[in-house]
Amino acid sequence: MKKSKFLAILLVVAMMIAVLSGCAGEGTGTTDDESEAPTKFALFMTHMSNAFTIELSDAVKAQAEELGVELTVNDAGQDVAKQISQIETAVNQGVDGIIIEPVSVDGIIPAVQMAKEAGVTVVIVNQQISDPSAADAYVGVSNADGGEMEMTKAAEDIGGEGNVAFLLGPMGSDAQIGRSEGYQRVLDKNAGINKVFESTAEWDTAKALSLVENWLQAGKNIKAIVAQNDGMALGALKAVEDANLQDSIKIYGLDATPDALAAVKEGRLTATVSQSTTAQGTEAMKACYAIANGETVDSEILVDFTLITKDNVDDFL
Repeated sequence: MKKSKFLAILLVVAMMIAVLSGCAGEGTGTTDDESEAPTKFALFMTHMSNAFTIELSDAVKAQAEELGVELTVNDAGQDVAKQISQIETAVNQGVDGIIIEPVSVDGIIPAVQMAKEAGVTVVIVNQQISDPSAADAYVGVSNADGGEMEMTKAAEDIGGEGNVAFLLGPMGSDAQIGRSEGYQRVLDKNAGINKVFESTAEWDTAKALSLVENWLQAGKNIKAIVAQNDGMALGALKAVEDANLQDSIKIYGLDATPDALAAVKEGRLTATVSQSTTAQGTEAMKACYAIANGETVDSEILVDFTLITKDNVDDFL
């Protein structure tokens, strides 16, 4: 009797263990990784008013779709306060990762720090911030190298001497600072080149047109106009063509936008520089998703510049 009772108890204990094991197995049927996989991301653009920023945002969106995640795109309209507010809103809404093309290299730092403190992955794209360590990664280009490539071509074309005018991006932006640094590297090696005009047109075609119209009236015998993006270069081109000076003034841009490439092929724009825009957007989204998933990526991912002239423009059209 005692033996039967003992065996019965053992059987009950064994059944309880089996039931508990089964429950534990059911509880782990859906892993924590699957339930917590990052799905919500946001992109913050400085503006969405030219071909470059549209191409960049489209590339991020296309990669997000390929990854199967939700992406919200925000346009700051060149307003750093607005961009900060947009980032704060996204973080409060519980996004897993954000990609920022910063309006200001300094002004955006508090928002980046706030996002990181909230556990949100932060990737900076195209324009580096003044404290790179505040973000998880940077995807873009060395703007100084791009400016140097563009200005080197201009210096060669005018034989290392003559008057040159410069159209700059928004003052204080990483692209403006870096590309200006690249220009200066070349100027330091070419004492015969004189900087006669230098002003920001804030990436805007119409503002560049107006500026160059005024410059041309000053009678400075400009030999080249070097613009920090294609939009401003095309504005300069219109002013020069309206003044019938296209045979004496060479114009250079940067971004390799469709309109600029067409102008290069026609021989109207002397050159532009590609900064692999689509690759920047694609790699930025890939990096943000990977980091949010706990993977390790390089803190700096750089893509290449390419000089585009009439000789190789067909490769990019």
